[in-house]
Amino acid sequence: LSNMEQTQKRKQEIETRLAEEKKRSEMIKENLEKADQLTNSMVTILNHFDERLHKLEDTILPVHRKTKDLQRLQDNIEKTLTSLDHVIGYHHVANDVEPVLRQGPSRQVDKYLHSMERLVKAVAFFSENNPDSPELNTVNTLFSNGKDGLEKEFQAQLSRHTKPMPPLKVEELIKMENKEDESFIHLPEKTVSDLSQMSEWLSGPGNSQSFVKAYSDIRSNNLIKTLNGMSDHIKGNSNTTQLHDRTHTTTTKMNESQIIIHWLLKCLGKSSHAPIAEEELIELEVDPFVAMVSACAKLIVVEQDMMQSVIPEKYRRKVFDNIITEPLETVEQTGTKIVEYSKQCIARHDHPSIVNVFPAIKHLKTTLPAYQDALKGVSEKNRLRIPRLIAELDSVGVKVLEDFSDCVKSDPEKESNMPKDGTVHELTSNTMLFLQQLAENVEIVGGMLASKFESQQSIQIIRSCLAKYIGQVLGALKLNLENKSRVYVDLFLAAVFLLNNYHFIITALNRHNLLALAQIATPEIERFYKEFIEEQRQAYMQCWTKFDSYLNNDNKGVPIQVQPGGKLKDKDKQVVKDKFKSFNNDFEDLVKTHQQWAMPSSDIKKEIRNSVKSRIRSSVLKIFLFHRYRMVQFTKNIDKYLKYTPESVVENIDKLFDQYA
Repeated sequence: LSNMEQTQKRKQEIETRLAEEKKRSEMIKENLEKADQLTNSMVTILNHFDERLHKLEDTILPVHRKTKDLQRLQDNIEKTLTSLDHVIGYHHVANDVEPVLRQGPSRQVDKYLHSMERLVKAVAFFSENNPDSPELNTVNTLFSNGKDGLEKEFQAQLSRHTKPMPPLKVEELIKMENKEDESFIHLPEKTVSDLSQMSEWLSGPGNSQSFVKAYSDIRSNNLIKTLNGMSDHIKGNSNTTQLHDRTHTTTTKMNESQIIIHWLLKCLGKSSHAPIAEEELIELEVDPFVAMVSACAKLIVVEQDMMQSVIPEKYRRKVFDNIITEPLETVEQTGTKIVEYSKQCIARHDHPSIVNVFPAIKHLKTTLPAYQDALKGVSEKNRLRIPRLIAELDSVGVKVLEDFSDCVKSDPEKESNMPKDGTVHELTSNTMLFLQQLAENVEIVGGMLASKFESQQSIQIIRSCLAKYIGQVLGALKLNLENKSRVYVDLFLAAVFLLNNYHFIITALNRHNLLALAQIATPEIERFYKEFIEEQRQAYMQCWTKFDSYLNNDNKGVPIQVQPGGKLKDKDKQVVKDKFKSFNNDFEDLVKTHQQWAMPSSDIKKEIRNSVKSRIRSSVLKIFLFHRYRMVQFTKNIDKYLKYTPESVVENIDKLFDQYA
């Protein structure tokens, strides 16, 4: 195409598009006009709606306010009615609870306590709102009566179900290492629950403490009855040692050694006891006391457990202290009788009887930790009762021991008290038997002695104190025996006396570990006594030395010529006669006298006889064995002078210290 044609064609296209755009523009304009119309219509409608809303609001708001006021009035009316019901309820409390209070709390503790709570609230209401009203007096009276009823019921229930524990049950309790069985509380579960509820209310809203005293008194008296019943049971039990096995105590019967002491005193008919009227003598009852100590230690733990189930916590310490005061006093007073008995031992110088007290002291010391554990937190007076009793027993025990030592030291040196045959003195036998008793109770006796010096007592200190005491007594005994031996006119009898006593002492020391105990303080004590014995044996043998001169074949130092069948000079005849006469008389007198002397030790008796034989037998044999003088004419009546043969000399020596030979 030519340019003209192209231009013409382009022009037509532009005109066509322009026409279309113009048409579209008119259509948009038309739509805008319609939108304006719709907008105006909507604005008109909204304006009408707003007017109607304002009219509605002006109509509804007053109604709403009136409705809200009516609701508030309704709430106030309901609250007023509720308050009126509440106030009216307080006016009905007296009538409602009076029948319940009249019936008492015995079978309906919960209901009774609920009524008491209502009375508490009523009293508070009338006190605050109408203190002068008769209603306040009424509810106050009912409250007071109701509280009295609770206190009486508490006491009645507790009294009704509180009974002394039977002795066999107590023994069963003592036997138990750890109390696990709640049956030892011996109150029904319902009773415990009722008592607990009543005490809780009385200590709180009831503001009462009378139940505390009632509980303390009833349980304390019951505990005392249980202890006394146990004591009476033991007194009436003929086989008390079975109880000791059951209670694991160390109470023992008087052993054989102590019986021997009393038998000796009775047989000898001697006593250093000071005169005390028979009616003043205290009967020692160790077994019941030991049982009482064990029972009390266990029972106060039972009381403590039961109290925690019944009594509010704030009163427990006070209640427990009140419960245990009189029972502990009972134990202490019973123990004081043992103290007084021990003092009488001093007054009568009846030292062996103190051994009877040892089981009581040992048991007290054994049980002390249990008491200390149970009595934590109680008053100092109660906490120190058992330790104070132990201290008193230790103190009086020491005085008994000191008095015994003094008596050993100062036992009178009377001829009438000396054994005629030089045997063991009563003082020696009694002393060693008593020391043996002490050695069998090392912890008790040593603890007594150590209590004077040491607050902390180890077994080493205890044994050392007892060893020193034994050494002290033995020293006093030796000195006294030496003084007593001077009473004898015959020095050789004095030697026999000391020898017998020293041998008895060392023999006694070797029994029951007494020697080992004494050696703690005096390691060489055994050697010392062996030397004492040998010294006295040599002293006794001096009485046989004179026979050496009798049997020497001389006349004032000049040998006598003795030939078988020969004759002696007149002066030699008389010398020989005198020698034989002196030998016969002295030997006969010595054997006869010494035959009546005592030598209890068969070993020492045999040893001394052999020593005597060896001393004179060789000389006798020189004379008699070869018939030296039997074949010599020194007398017409040779049998008058040659009364003994070597065999008869030996036979007579064997009669020494044997009065029945």
